Amino acid sequence: MDIVASDLDGTISAGHVWQAMRAYLLAHGHEAEFKRFNRKFIPEYLLVKLGLRNEDAFKQKWLLGMLRLYAGFTEAAFAEMAAWIIETEVWPNRRQPVLDELVAHQANGRSVIIVTGVFQPILDNLAAQLGFAAMGTGLLFANGRFSGETTGPLNVGEQKTVNLRQRFGDDVALFAAYGDTGLDAHMLEMSQFPVAVSPQPDLRQIAEARGWRILE
Repeated sequence: MDIVASDLDGTISAGHVWQAMRAYLLAHGHEAEFKRFNRKFIPEYLLVKLGLRNEDAFKQKWLLGMLRLYAGFTEAAFAEMAAWIIETEVWPNRRQPVLDELVAHQANGRSVIIVTGVFQPILDNLAAQLGFAAMGTGLLFANGRFSGETTGPLNVGEQKTVNLRQRFGDDVALFAAYGDTGLDAHMLEMSQFPVAVSPQPDLRQIAEARGWRILE
């Protein structure tokens, strides 16, 4: 069966899950904890702005740090947060033309899978609504509560291609792939029909150089 893979943040939706995770903490009684956590990152953030630290590495470190603020959440509480994020951030900012294309792929017999760094319980909420498969970053729960840790590396960049090959086999070739940043280029390269969605400058440069389709 032909496989179509799509990123989530910036691709299926112009919304950003990490922003919604921050907003959830602030709106649900965890403002003090978040502010204490965020203050620790200010010096490193300034170094990023000065070009002395890698921005993608900083973002990933910050996100994993914020994730630990959810440690102790029950699976039910995490599911409630996931539903809130999809309802308030992801779905209102959906890119309907991208969704229309993914639904059309599915109607034509192709298997659609969302491949993203977004945490799996949040991703599962959206994927269930859309009827798509989902491959995100797994979270570790122990005795029904979130440990604050992931089950492996963030599913971003080259890790997406690693996980796709683990799931579908080393010789997997995607029919089409959708993404919005340079980190998605590895996944787009695996496809017959790569699509750069409102691409950030790094991916736009790659797409233009390689003649990939750009969907604004």
